[in-house]
Amino acid sequence: MSNCAKRYEGQWSDLPPELVSDIADRLGTDELQSFRTVCKAWNSASYTAVAKVEPALDIKPWFLLYGITDNELNKDSELQSQLLVKKSGEKYPICLPQLDGTTTCLASNQGWLLLFQPGGSMFFFRPFVPMKIDLPKFPASELSDHVAAFSSPPTSQDCMVCVMSRKSDGEFELNVLHRGAKEWTQHKYDRPIDTIKCAAYRNGEFYFLDSKSGYITFAKDLSWNRDYLVEVSNEVTECRPSPDYFYTEDSYFQTKDMKKKLGLADDVSISTCGTLKQYHGLPQFVFNETISSNRVQEPESRQFKGVWIYPKMFYQTSLKDEIW
Repeated sequence: MSNCAKRYEGQWSDLPPELVSDIADRLGTDELQSFRTVCKAWNSASYTAVAKVEPALDIKPWFLLYGITDNELNKDSELQSQLLVKKSGEKYPICLPQLDGTTTCLASNQGWLLLFQPGGSMFFFRPFVPMKIDLPKFPASELSDHVAAFSSPPTSQDCMVCVMSRKSDGEFELNVLHRGAKEWTQHKYDRPIDTIKCAAYRNGEFYFLDSKSGYITFAKDLSWNRDYLVEVSNEVTECRPSPDYFYTEDSYFQTKDMKKKLGLADDVSISTCGTLKQYHGLPQFVFNETISSNRVQEPESRQFKGVWIYPKMFYQTSLKDEIW
């Protein structure tokens, strides 16, 4: 950090806490997120404001567009390296180096993202009030139809991560990591199931849903279960075991007309990472999606990525990255 930057940081942090807190109370959600990243003192002074704002936030997730390479940015001056779209449709350019063109988001839960980079690097990242938590190296150096979920925020002592991938037509591999573990453990599932399109954690079990209304669960006691979704309307489906219901949404990106809201051209293809949201007071699993380019004659389309994420801001006393 330059001497000039240090001088300004000192000036900001020297403001009276009562004044900083009063300023924070007058800010909206977006301004408050930026406000809290200025310095530790401002983050601490915003606690009351966050406590007021966060419970009032709409439960619908926002959408984060990322994975746009420098080459694409040079071609199209209107593109942003990352773009955040609120529920209202408002767009905000943001700068998150952790979400560069090589990064892929595997899971999104409670404002945290599980990210993977080629070579086996995997880490948790929180875009709102940025924080990164590195994980032990993943056993695979490249992704191939991987889906993932984690049980709770990675700051929780009981957090558990599960990453599912297909090894062959009739065999799946599940890599599991508990907080505090130094390496991943592997578990096999060798029963027929279609392509896994969504993963989520609920009520002590990891759910892996396929594209043909089937799903398997993996519990913390390492037991597997297989079942099917039951259709209850033209729009949603629910899980069979009563009263443990949940809904699914396999085309949330398209239903929300996000390509138009993002201003993406017809030659853009996009792959999205889903999340767990609420629908009529019950959990709804938002599937991962792959939306192809509308220009079928084009030899190549531009490939972007996106993730549904909740605008959780969190109160914390430290803005430093952590090691799991």
